[in-house]
Amino acid sequence: MGAGLLLLGDSRLPAGGHAHSGGLENAVARGEVHDLDTLTDFLLGRLYGSGAVQGAFAACAALVAGPYALDAHGPWAELDTELDARTPSAPSRAASRAQGRSLRRIARAAWPEEPWTALGVSPHHAVVLGAAATRARLDEREAAVLAVTNTVNGPASAAVKLLSFDPIAVTVVLAEMAGHCDQVAEEAADAARTVHADGDWDRLPAWSAPGLDVCAELHAREEVVHFAS
Repeated sequence: MGAGLLLLGDSRLPAGGHAHSGGLENAVARGEVHDLDTLTDFLLGRLYGSGAVQGAFAACAALVAGPYALDAHGPWAELDTELDARTPSAPSRAASRAQGRSLRRIARAAWPEEPWTALGVSPHHAVVLGAAATRARLDEREAAVLAVTNTVNGPASAAVKLLSFDPIAVTVVLAEMAGHCDQVAEEAADAARTVHADGDWDRLPAWSAPGLDVCAELHAREEVVHFAS
C-alpha cells in the first residue's frame, strides 16, 4: 500500500506534471503571486477548488475500476462528461487530458493486462489516476490524496523555478498545508462513496475557482511561456 502511494505520488513519474504550473505562471506574470504568503493563498485556492473536484473524481474512478481487475464496462464516459462540466476553461481541460494520456501510457506499461482503452481516447488525469491507484493496491481515499496533493505540488514546484524561491521554504509551505490536504481528500472520498452507491453524479463536488480559469485562459494566449499551463 505505502509503496504504491509513493510510486504514483513521485514527482519523477513521467506523466507530464512537470510541464504544468496549474495557472501559477500567469498569476506570477500579473504580480498576483510574488512571495510565500501569496503563494500560500494561491495554493489554498487551488486545493479547495480544483483539489476537491480532482480528489472526488480520482476516488470515484478508483471505486469504478474495482479492486481486482479494471472494469472495462464502467461508467467512464459519464465520469469524463461530469469532469468536463466542472472544468470551465478549455486550456485547463486540455492540460488535464494531456496529463491523463501520459499517465495512461505509464499505467499500460506497468499493468499491460488491463483494458486501459476503456477509459477513452483522451481521459482526464484524475480519472486515470484513480484507476491506476487501484492497480497499485490503493483504495479510494488514497487515490483522493494523490489527486489532491497533485493540485498543489505542481504549482509549488513551478514557483521555485519562476520566482527563485528557496525550495526548503516552499516545502515548509506544503508541510503546513498537509492537514488541509487530508481534510479535502477525506471529504472527496466520502462524496465518491456516496455517488458510487446511488449513482447520482450531481453529488460529486463542483467547486469553482474563476480566478484560476482566468489564469488558464490568459496563459493560453501568451506567445512565450515556461509551462504548458
